[in-house]
Amino acid sequence: MRPIGDQSQHFTVALGASWLLAVALPISLSALTGHLWKGLPLLGVALWIVLLRVARWLSPASRADALMRRGRYTEALELADRALALASSGAWVGRRRLVWLNRRTTALLALGQTDVALTAALEAVEFSADPETLGNCAMALLYLNRYEEATDAARLALALTRERSVAGNAVLATVMLARHMPAEAEALARAGLADARALIPLVRQEHYAACLCALGRAARLQGRKRASAHALDDLRRASRRAPLMRAMALCEEADSLDDSHEERERALTLLASASGQAAGYVHWFVTQPSTLVGLRRDERLAPLAAKAANAIAQLDASAPTLELVTMTLTTAQQSASPRPAPQASREALLMQVLTLGGTFALLIWWTWRFFLIGA
Repeated sequence: MRPIGDQSQHFTVALGASWLLAVALPISLSALTGHLWKGLPLLGVALWIVLLRVARWLSPASRADALMRRGRYTEALELADRALALASSGAWVGRRRLVWLNRRTTALLALGQTDVALTAALEAVEFSADPETLGNCAMALLYLNRYEEATDAARLALALTRERSVAGNAVLATVMLARHMPAEAEALARAGLADARALIPLVRQEHYAACLCALGRAARLQGRKRASAHALDDLRRASRRAPLMRAMALCEEADSLDDSHEERERALTLLASASGQAAGYVHWFVTQPSTLVGLRRDERLAPLAAKAANAIAQLDASAPTLELVTMTLTTAQQSASPRPAPQASREALLMQVLTLGGTFALLIWWTWRFFLIGA
């Protein structure tokens, strides 16, 4: 399919030209000639604002975000690959490339391709070591069960945000669960959820769901079934559209069941259903030391457990090495920034500010000309 290039320059030119034709020219002519024209210049303003909104909505990056919100990660990954494949005129270069590296990492993680996701995350960290890229890197390392490296990346993300990185808290909470420290995991998960709920809709839904999973599991391990049930209910409500989060909810429900024969049957059914939604996540979930305790003695889980362990091992073998990750994180500590790198086109943003400001000024002039002086 046709590659997706950086069209910000074309957007800037088209935005300025359309503003001159639809807004500046009609309002200026109306005010200079003294003809109200039944308010038709205002129709041009409305039309131009609608065109601006549609253009921003149709931008490739916005489409990728919309696809991921609906759980269509394969299509979002295809958009990212098409954008990153372009190397000629119009290629996404420098920090503008982060637009696609971050989205590609998120889509790859959701699809269970954690080895490739870690490669993309490390490339993004090299461009800009900020809370978003480091959080993505920590997530990729977590889903490879590389807890020490995931902890290092998550702590760096938290240090940059004054302990307010949702992804960082989600990763550390999950690591605490793997280390059999549920109280610490609960505290971290609650901190991540507090920030996530304050920042919605700016937070990645996958990070929000990861915090809910960690909270529910920590509560179960501490024998607090009511708190675990509340977390599972919140997770179900958040997982209605995305296959990955539906798989998360199904796995957590399976983990919450007791050790009776009927409940083990139901848990296996839930895991099979979750595998149909996001097999990669289920493989990772089964390998966690604190999950599915009641099922571990059931021989029917053994094939899935063996398959999951083999899948994670293969992904880890093809992922970037410990040395490369350590070197990248060491460099990131020296150049890390608490603010994400600017990924938008400065020229396009400046044109939007100028045209919107010019529209406001022209409307004041037009109103003053016909309704204040005229009155």
